[in-house]
Amino acid sequence: MCPKSHSRTCRINEGARVSAQSSPTIAEIRHDYAVRFPQWSQQLITVVSGKAADNQRPPRMTLHPVVSWLLGLAQLPISVAISVLAVRFLGIYAIFVLPITWLTTVNSLRKLQVTFSHHAVHREMCESTVLNRMIQVISSTASFTHSYEDYFDEHVRSHHSRKVFTTMIDPDAAFLVRLGFLPGQDMRELRRRLWLTPVSPRFHALFILARIRTNFITATLPRIGLAILWTAGLAWLAWSIGPWEFILGVVVPFFPLYHISALIQFLSEHLWLASEQAPTSKADYANRCWGRFCLEPLPTPGAPVAGWVRWAARTVFVQVPGRFGVLVNDLPVHDLHHVAPAEHEWTTALWVRQRLIAEGHPSGMESRELSLGDAITRVLTAISTSPVNITSSQPTRAMVSNSTEFGGGSVGEIRTYNQEDRTGHAVLR
Repeated sequence: MCPKSHSRTCRINEGARVSAQSSPTIAEIRHDYAVRFPQWSQQLITVVSGKAADNQRPPRMTLHPVVSWLLGLAQLPISVAISVLAVRFLGIYAIFVLPITWLTTVNSLRKLQVTFSHHAVHREMCESTVLNRMIQVISSTASFTHSYEDYFDEHVRSHHSRKVFTTMIDPDAAFLVRLGFLPGQDMRELRRRLWLTPVSPRFHALFILARIRTNFITATLPRIGLAILWTAGLAWLAWSIGPWEFILGVVVPFFPLYHISALIQFLSEHLWLASEQAPTSKADYANRCWGRFCLEPLPTPGAPVAGWVRWAARTVFVQVPGRFGVLVNDLPVHDLHHVAPAEHEWTTALWVRQRLIAEGHPSGMESRELSLGDAITRVLTAISTSPVNITSSQPTRAMVSNSTEFGGGSVGEIRTYNQEDRTGHAVLR
């Protein structure tokens, strides 16, 4: 039963659960893997799928966040170098190598942004404030994404505000509207826009302009200086290795593929624009978050070889690219970051989330577990049936929740938003 205070977001999630009853849940699929695959493979399954098994503990050895960051940084030039060598020495046969190196390059770039920069602005990479900032500055420079000031302003102060979260005031939601994902739009039109946006010159132009703005205009002078040096280094690389090697090794993964990865992540992340109001309770807030996992259902026992071939093909060509090209690092359990903010051990978040579910965490995370495709469908459904009126160019008081459960406060505490600037930054997520 959905309480009136958050009936709309609850009904969308409830409706999705009812429509999916004929299909196995993520938990059931993961249990099937736990039963039918050997114990030694379970940690690998967790890492590849993002979903931990019941009662599974984290690996005995986990990397310190700073070490993980250094490896992520090293992954970038290595991936680019292999792409360049493949183009130079393999000719047409480079097409068998480039999809893999593009995936690892995008994986590195996205980790620099949505993992290391993200946790650095939340001061979760290490105890030192200075080192957290340094990690964010280097990561964002290398990936051509948010400067520290822009990211902190747009993400921590705005997106994480419970008076803003997932409404039109949220710069992330406003950016979707700017892309043409309009509240009340027919579902077929939204799906059409989903397919057309990745090949839209306007989409990529918006992304590139936002990256230029945050790196060369709104950043601090030292940060602008770093961006200029990095750009000069890439220009030298282009001159040294030749145009085709540079385009296929650097430009393609750094720009169009990065933009598409960000779009898919963004369109599956939260229940955007489902309501005109911000969350009115903790349960309403939790209903706008979910886990996203990359698990292909196993064929039934005794299934013909063709069933296993299909499973293997979908795992390799759908689930693995989704996990490592879109839902990088701890993104499958991003809901944990929102509903259990006191849990700062993000390097073991896949297992922490499962432990909290077993302990009966009140957010009910176990009831909101989706595949990447189902998460996108749920977001588009919410937008299609959204009551939000976008005719007003500025957010209204009615969009802001003053719930005492979140500490009360007045609308005046929310700063005035320059929607063009803020949605321009939101695109970088």
